Amino acid sequence: MVNRNGGDNPEVFDPARFDPAVAEHRSTALFKPFGTGERSCIGRQFALHEAALLVARVVHRYRLIDSAHYELRWDGLSRRPVGFTVDLLRRTPADRSTQATSQAESQAAAPSSSSAALLPVKAGTTLAILHGSNLGTCRALAKQLADDATDFGCTATVAPLDTAAGGLPATDAVVIVASSYNGQPTDDAREFTAWLQSETTTLQGDPLFAVLGVGDHNWADTYQAIPILIDDRLHALGGEPLVPRASADTSGDLTATVEQFEAALWAALAERFGDPDATPLTAADEPLYDLRLISGPVTSALDERFAVQPMTVTLNDELVDVPGQQKHYVRVALPDGVDYSTGDHLTVLADNPPDVVDTVLEMLSLDPELRLSVNPRRSSRRSIALDREVSVRELLTHFVELRKPATKSQLRRLAATNPCDPERAALEQLADSDEPCWLSPVELLHRFPACALTGAQLLELLEPMTPRHYSIASSSQLSPREVALIVSVLDTPARSGYGLFKGVASNHLATMPPGTCVRARIDPARQAFRAGADPQRNVILVSAGTGVAPFCGFLGDRLAAKQAGEPFAPALCFFGVRDPDVDYIFRSQFEQAEREGIVAMRPAFSRAPEHGVRYVQDRIAADADDVWELLGDPSKNAHVFICGDGARMAPAVRAAFRDIYRSRTGADEAAAVAWLDGLVASDHYVEDVWAG
Repeated sequence: MVNRNGGDNPEVFDPARFDPAVAEHRSTALFKPFGTGERSCIGRQFALHEAALLVARVVHRYRLIDSAHYELRWDGLSRRPVGFTVDLLRRTPADRSTQATSQAESQAAAPSSSSAALLPVKAGTTLAILHGSNLGTCRALAKQLADDATDFGCTATVAPLDTAAGGLPATDAVVIVASSYNGQPTDDAREFTAWLQSETTTLQGDPLFAVLGVGDHNWADTYQAIPILIDDRLHALGGEPLVPRASADTSGDLTATVEQFEAALWAALAERFGDPDATPLTAADEPLYDLRLISGPVTSALDERFAVQPMTVTLNDELVDVPGQQKHYVRVALPDGVDYSTGDHLTVLADNPPDVVDTVLEMLSLDPELRLSVNPRRSSRRSIALDREVSVRELLTHFVELRKPATKSQLRRLAATNPCDPERAALEQLADSDEPCWLSPVELLHRFPACALTGAQLLELLEPMTPRHYSIASSSQLSPREVALIVSVLDTPARSGYGLFKGVASNHLATMPPGTCVRARIDPARQAFRAGADPQRNVILVSAGTGVAPFCGFLGDRLAAKQAGEPFAPALCFFGVRDPDVDYIFRSQFEQAEREGIVAMRPAFSRAPEHGVRYVQDRIAADADDVWELLGDPSKNAHVFICGDGARMAPAVRAAFRDIYRSRTGADEAAAVAWLDGLVASDHYVEDVWAG
């Protein structure tokens, strides 16, 4: 079926329609090829990958010549071209030789834009950096920008977006770093967004601004929704952009996008506020020596950057011991002065598994005890936080990601350093492919040994270690000084083909015996999600696997209310697991809670289906009467909370709720979508999900 809203001549073959810059400005529902959607064919991606490989092999070996000057004609509904033939001419070695070598050499020799010489700004130039952040990514980016701006000569401040509700700061320029949460503003940006959208809102003068949007393209329908809204609205109100809005993708090349945005931002500020009389400090202006005290563990600077501190493990039990499905129950004592609310997250800064470090040392032929002094030469988000000399083993254990797949920019950097034509071509092909690369930079160096990297270049290529977030599985009412985690241990054959892929944080936590310490911090959940712990609120809880973690805390708060003789409403809990006899974690506790009237459990077993119910969305459909009894009665003010896989489970669960609405009201799909969107906008349907 052809959608006539796709622009001129929708039936004409035009690959340019799918350029990212073009696709960004049209609805994600405009192009729906066969086999796509929520119930897509599971083999579709494999078939597309297979086709891409076939085309690449043909083009690599042959020149394709359209000697008949073919004009495209379709074959009925199949949309296959009729009578399309090309002549093949085998490529010679001369055909395959390109300017790749000279291009690679020029790329390797060219300085990065972030290191280009720029005039410092005039003294007194002010810059306000506002962030909209839930889990801290945008907040950390804003602080990094402020540090870099200070080095650049600006007087920089950092604050949540809500502090600007009512008016932008009276500074020379404003930078906004913002993300979306299911298309809604983050908790610290709601008031600002509401003010910005008001018809009575005006701006003082023509403020200079720049917007850096952060999101995940896996949520295509709401990707960059709030950054786009902010950018468009500031434009409409008369603001002047310093640089075009940047879209940083957390599932893409986030670092490269941020660095490009920074380079453009500093260049724009230098053009407007640069000090032509500025001169760099000379050696005579500085003391001869700089002394600083080194104390604490080797990770002190890294821990300070991410605001983590040691927390003692008090319990580590194995819940499921089936290979590939291992799960652990870990309890962690909170230090004095650290509190949490039910539904919050524990953010853990982990170490790479020792066997993974040993493998990398062997692959790169490195001496683990070699001592290194690492001194960043410029400010960058990619720099490693180090305040002392470290060994190679310490560096690889604590400070860098070793198994994270390579990004497009990392692939291009490796290609630029590889003098071997076939290896360089293979790396460039990986960089240009639409499919993700599953190999890490270390694995790529092992596969393409001709890459000529210095130690400093290798270290710059590796991503710094980043924290991981875990939903807290305990009740702050029943366990105020200890938090519980349910950890699914990732230990499966690597997609790259190199041994096992071991999740950094999950393997780290699984091996921590009681008495040892993890480096962690408490990160508050959205207020809308925390609200699910309110014992008197009618709630529908939906999760699968370890996604049940925060709901254990929700039920704990209801138990605390019952024990205190306070009113509470029983929760309706849908829980998806594989097998009732293998991974139905906390089954006895859930059944006891059900007997006490705290919860009505509705499990679904994918490996042992009952009456056609295999997944959690199937159980929701089967129990539609109970669901509609809560959602169909406005007086009950019911709220739905989803936790778990955002790639497959969350979309299927949304579809299940829309189906219930349609069947109970007789509405069409458009009305069902509007109904569910309304629940999301009013925080009656709240997701805490991750891309799986």
